[in-house]
Amino acid sequence: MITLTPITTNTFVIYVDTIDNDVQTFGDYFLLGFNNGFTRQWTYVVPSVLTRNTRYLKLEITLPPNVSIEDPLNGSVYLAPAGNWDYKLWNTSTATLNPASGDLLDEGQMVLEDLTPNEINYTPYVSNNETNSSYVYYSSYGVWNTTQTKWDFYQKLWQGA
Repeated sequence: MITLTPITTNTFVIYVDTIDNDVQTFGDYFLLGFNNGFTRQWTYVVPSVLTRNTRYLKLEITLPPNVSIEDPLNGSVYLAPAGNWDYKLWNTSTATLNPASGDLLDEGQMVLEDLTPNEINYTPYVSNNETNSSYVYYSSYGVWNTTQTKWDFYQKLWQGA
């Protein structure tokens, strides 16, 4: 699983033991496709290759803050909304955003982190009942009284408020 953080450059490793390192045959370009779990739309980017060997690829992509400054052919792509995405990795002979000409190497899950603050601000509740006393409404006739009577729970004393 890949975890990406928005508005930063992300470096990650993908295990691909099926890769052929013959650059003349398969090319030295890769294409990452991200499928949004909500919209089901694909977004493609050509990542920068930091390390390539017979076991893994170390790739790098940049996630800019908005779509107007993305450059998918140079490793910069805007992804939104945060949450679960599927990804696929292809080996291509040229830098392209079309997966049809590529050799599928890997597919899996990606999580795009959420940098926005929580929608709900949690404020701890501090009760005014810290001294074990409360206001109780009572009636001896089964009808609730509208006047408050303070009851001290600890000493079990009733007194008018």
